[in-house]
Amino acid sequence: MTAPATTAIDAAVAAVRAHFDQATVTTVPDGNGGVYVLIDQVDVGPAYTPSTTWLGFQLSAAYPDADVYPHYTGLLTRTDGQAHGAAIQQTTWQGRPDQPAQQISRRSNRWNPAVDTAANKAARILAWLAAQ
Repeated sequence: MTAPATTAIDAAVAAVRAHFDQATVTTVPDGNGGVYVLIDQVDVGPAYTPSTTWLGFQLSAAYPDADVYPHYTGLLTRTDGQAHGAAIQQTTWQGRPDQPAQQISRRSNRWNPAVDTAANKAARILAWLAAQ
């Protein structure tokens, strides 16, 4: 039996849906009281091919007291031909070998649940990615 998502997690998912209101946001219970979140069709800017992809992450049962980390996207290629930096590596997400992904490792060392949210972190990840 899967544990239900917490009220904090429900609120976080609602905030992600509101922030990314032009995208489809889906969730899957993680079996431990949290959820996996998938935001479809986010813009990563002209520095990448494709310029839109999906963004995924897990909200653990410890949310909001735990950082939302790491984040995942579909495979992206830099349009300038350069390699990705050390914070980006190719992997799979949720153990699905048919869905190649890139892991973006951007930990928030000073995570503060009073001001940091899953939606804000996702937006910061996308802004950081676009600036690379």
